[in-house]
Amino acid sequence: MEAPLIFRKFIALILSISSFVLGWSQNDGIQDPGSRIQDFPQRIVSLAPAYTETLIELGLKDRLVGVTLSSHYLKEAQGIERVGFFTQPSLEKIVSLKPDLVLAAGYIGQNSICKTLEELGIKVVVFRHQGVKGIFEMVEEIGRLCDREKEAGRLLEEMEETIAEVKRRVKGLEKPRVYVEVGYNPLFTAGKGSHIDDLIEIAGGENIAGSIDKPYPRISQEFVIQKDPQVIILPYMGRSYTKESVKKRSGWENISAVRDNRIYDDLSTQAITIASSNLILKGLPELARRIHPGLGEF
Repeated sequence: MEAPLIFRKFIALILSISSFVLGWSQNDGIQDPGSRIQDFPQRIVSLAPAYTETLIELGLKDRLVGVTLSSHYLKEAQGIERVGFFTQPSLEKIVSLKPDLVLAAGYIGQNSICKTLEELGIKVVVFRHQGVKGIFEMVEEIGRLCDREKEAGRLLEEMEETIAEVKRRVKGLEKPRVYVEVGYNPLFTAGKGSHIDDLIEIAGGENIAGSIDKPYPRISQEFVIQKDPQVIILPYMGRSYTKESVKKRSGWENISAVRDNRIYDDLSTQAITIASSNLILKGLPELARRIHPGLGEF
């Protein structure tokens, strides 16, 4: 005989509260490291392009049933259902895909959706990774969650080798001052704790915003002029903010990078902004070659 409706609702509420407490512990890194996942997930929704890239790299494309619109640049993800924007994914769309795992980011726009998904009994893993170290942790954990530990191990090894090779090549070279502009009007850059700050250091540069204790701080034009970067990186490829437009900014004509024509706008946005393995395997060598043009090909 079926249990009364009120009793079933009470049991569901207890289970959802329990899963919420377990899944949203106040860790700095990965929240819910998969201890509640008894079977390896077969239907995965990725709410950030870094996770989408990683799942594809680990041979898990066939398990991806939903991605955000920010994964548009990935040809492998073209046929996968879209669940809305990274900043505010659609709860209804996610639920309709019947996922057994949702990989989410520690972004304020996703918090309420993740909470509701947990209450509905859908398993959620939230990554709050910071810096290059966080990328390694994310790759390792997705491999463990999805029964791809060997593949993840090989990928991590490649990442370590790439970092070691870049460090070897830039060792002993002068460290030019580097400014990476991640947003314009207003200006935003990469500060302490960001993966871009780590990349600049590994690539043999000095981040002009490295002393700012925020991953992506808002800054002023006066700050950039005063810091006088020797290299400017604009990861805007395909947008209107080009090196020519930077040269026309008032007061920027005396910045070393502008005078010496060391402004680079040929790096794709994804190359150094998406915190996945490709950021290290592909983005890091490209960044190093722009900071130190004499390095040649990797």
